[in-house]
Amino acid sequence: MRALLLAPLILLAACEPEPENIQLKAENMSRQLEERANQIDAEARNDVEVQAAPLENEAEALLNRIADNAAAANSATEPVNAR
Repeated sequence: MRALLLAPLILLAACEPEPENIQLKAENMSRQLEERANQIDAEARNDVEVQAAPLENEAEALLNRIADNAAAANSATEPVNAR
């Protein structure tokens, strides 16, 4: 009789889920957070590069104009008998 009363309790104990592994959960969360941080960093770097590209192009164009103007000014001030 006692065995019949204990059988449902034994079955219930066997069905109980495993205790949560806190170490494993922490490692998984840490990995997920690190992956997300890497994604955010990559997005931020891409945004900066996209925003900086037109400014870099404009700066290069201005430097080219300065160099062209300096070359033109030098050729205009050279004496004719300089050959």
